[in-house]
Amino acid sequence: MFLENDHQPACSIAFEAEPAERNVMRRPPRSPQEPLFGRQVILLSLLQGTLLLLTTLIVLGYALHQGAAEEEARALAFSTLVIGNIGLILVNRSWQLNIFSSLKNRNSALWWVVGGAFSFLLLTLYLPLLREIFHFAPLTPYQLALSFAAGLCSVLWFELFKLVRRH
Repeated sequence: MFLENDHQPACSIAFEAEPAERNVMRRPPRSPQEPLFGRQVILLSLLQGTLLLLTTLIVLGYALHQGAAEEEARALAFSTLVIGNIGLILVNRSWQLNIFSSLKNRNSALWWVVGGAFSFLLLTLYLPLLREIFHFAPLTPYQLALSFAAGLCSVLWFELFKLVRRH
């Protein structure tokens, strides 16, 4: 429920406030017969989501294999998923620019969304009341770094895709 209540409005708010890309008026118009979401967009979206899911499951399996308690493994997987979702928002801001170039575009709503999601993640991990509600255990700095690395790696492949597509 947290993910649904966090991710959907986050995308709406962040992308709604996103400035148009510089070359948007130089692109050819979309054919009226072409669906709003073409095959490539749908396939890339499915691939992004599937890779994030697989990464999350790998992290969960790794944690359980290492002997982590269920609450600890659950918190680690959840953190990976939330960080991956934040990463998806950031890499999908532009399909033309790389993530670093797109970060130069001002979008204060984006930073409120990212900051809010990250803050709520930390609250669910380290505030005892929320931790109990979510059945989480607090993560060590190493585990938090692992979830960051895994979550971001699961979406950064898209940056390579954009680079190859541009050239």
